[in-house]
Formats: sequence, structure tokens, C-alpha cells
Amino acid sequence: MMLRGLFTLALLMCSTTPAFALDTQRAPTASGHAYAEPYRAVRKEGVLHIEVRFLTDYPGYSGELIYENIPLERIDGLIYAEFGDQSFSLLRKQGDVVAPKSLRLGFNYDPERNPRVGSWKADFVAPLHDVNEVTLFMPNVAPIGPIPIRDR
Repeated sequence: MMLRGLFTLALLMCSTTPAFALDTQRAPTASGHAYAEPYRAVRKEGVLHIEVRFLTDYPGYSGELIYENIPLERIDGLIYAEFGDQSFSLLRKQGDVVAPKSLRLGFNYDPERNPRVGSWKADFVAPLHDVNEVTLFMPNVAPIGPIPIRDR
């Protein structure tokens, strides 16, 4: 009987392990009813382009504001990519960052049909080629990643 219990416990642990591994890629938002999933990180010619999708599995999700109009002098401390003790800031072009000014997730009545409630993409100063993954930080979302980097 004890052997059967141990076998059942081992089987249960093996069957749930992939779910836990998958959840490490889900970063919950402040409401807890949506989450960010990394979609793509591509390094090309000194630029790291990161894309993230926001999804929900909560029926009747009413949406939420992730951030809005962050002053340029504060944005590097709020939205950045990181690897170890290295931090990579948003890329700047003509005095402004290459990222959306705000991020608001949309309403979703039926996540069974389509769970997506938003997407986000931005360009960062690219890390050196020996860095092969980064974690993304932004307001009102748990750390996103690690996100593997592809080189082009």
C-alpha cells in the first residue's frame, strides 16, 4: 500500500512539472487576472527588439492600465531589460524612447475564444553577444522572462 502511494505521488509530480515550467514564462499583472508572456527578443545591429503578449483566462476581464505617460527622466528606472547585474535601457531616437507612451490592456468577455488582451513592443540598447537571455521589467507586471535572445 505504501509503495502504491509513493508511486501515485511520483506520477502526480511528473504530470504537474511541465505546468510549473510553463508558468515561469507567465508574469502576472497587478490585478492578477492577466499575465504577460514573452513573444520575441531579436538582437540586430546594436538593437534588442522585444515583444510581449498579454493574455487572460479570467472571463469578463475588464482590462487595466499598466503604465501611462512616464516622464522621460524616470523611464529607465521603470522599464528596462536585465541580465545578471547588467541593465539595458530603452533605445532613444530623436530624444524619445522607442516604446509605447502607455499600455492599457483591453476588455475580454470570453478568453476561451481569444485570450489576448494586449501586446507591447519596444527597442532596447542591445547587450553584448555573450548575453543570450534577458528579463524585462515594467510597472504593474511581475518580471517577464527570462526571454531568450535570437541574433539576426
